[in-house]
Amino acid sequence: MAFEEEDLTIKGQIDTSSVPELVRSIVGSGETGVLTFRSGDVTKSLYVQNGRVVFAASTDPDERLGEHLLVRGKISVRQYLEASKLIRPGRRLGAILVEMQAIEPEDLVPAVEGHVRDILMDLFTWTTGEYEFIIKEMDANSLVVLNIATENLILEGVRRAKAWSRVMRGVGDIESIPFATGNSELMLKLDLTEDEQEVLSHVNGRSTLEQICQVSYLSNFETCRILWALMVVGAIRRGQAGEKDETEVVRQGQLDLEEIVEKFNQMFGRIYSFLQGRHGAEVDKFMDKSLEEISRQYGMLYGGVDLKSYGRADFEQMLANVAALPAEKRRELMIAGLNELVFVIQLGVRLNYGPQEEAVVSGIIKEGFRKLGAA
Repeated sequence: MAFEEEDLTIKGQIDTSSVPELVRSIVGSGETGVLTFRSGDVTKSLYVQNGRVVFAASTDPDERLGEHLLVRGKISVRQYLEASKLIRPGRRLGAILVEMQAIEPEDLVPAVEGHVRDILMDLFTWTTGEYEFIIKEMDANSLVVLNIATENLILEGVRRAKAWSRVMRGVGDIESIPFATGNSELMLKLDLTEDEQEVLSHVNGRSTLEQICQVSYLSNFETCRILWALMVVGAIRRGQAGEKDETEVVRQGQLDLEEIVEKFNQMFGRIYSFLQGRHGAEVDKFMDKSLEEISRQYGMLYGGVDLKSYGRADFEQMLANVAALPAEKRRELMIAGLNELVFVIQLGVRLNYGPQEEAVVSGIIKEGFRKLGAA
């Protein structure tokens, strides 16, 4: 790819990339201009406005709007011939067909959108040629600006790829691990098929491309083509060697933390059951008082938490209370707060129930910390 600063033109060869990837790269830049592709005698131009394809044109005689409507049975041969004779500078075929009442006014925009889509679908099959992107403002009055979901057009174009060499070049090493980009805005735009959703479900930040192919019910070629399509539109990306999926790391850390909290809850549950057996319903008042005491220091952690459910602290509630903190800080605060709650309960038993019951509770705590280990 070459960049010419004077006329703000980017040029290159299709052979070094692929048309879907080139189009995605240009629209992803958010620029406005005309992206032109040439192969042999045919030239196709995409008009891009603020990173969105709004129109397309082709020099192929069979890809003009009139031919598009004729082939699809939208107009007759007579209407096509008569309208073609009336084309002049400033007079577009679509407007002429509407004036002739060959098509309804409300059908013109869908017809033009279908025409643009067909130009793009053929363009996405090109494997040789050159491209040029001229960055410039366009006269809005000179174009029929369409509201086309470019990402879905690119996705549909990649679906039509038949050459394994292009797909393999697109996905890269089969030992590489793809990662979901987590772009929720993009995912809302994409019209994924059931097959594409199924393949995407296996992109977990741990499985290689080969492993995804092994678990997919589709052929290896179809699976890789879908993975390439998802890469092109930005739903997934190639991982680097040794890279870990941050989402998975956070999720795994949360699971580890939940396991730690569960061991604390087992300890609290045993203490609760012991005290309930000795003092009945009074145990709930004791637990409330313990939480009130600990909340003076750890109010942020224990908001909305009680220990009346057999002495168990609600993990989800505590996690929600500290969700704004970084993962490591959450872990640190929750473990510190739970440790402190243990000692507040132990002290409370000593002050309220005496040394004999404290000895039993201390034994439960000692066993609980043995299970917790380094936590």
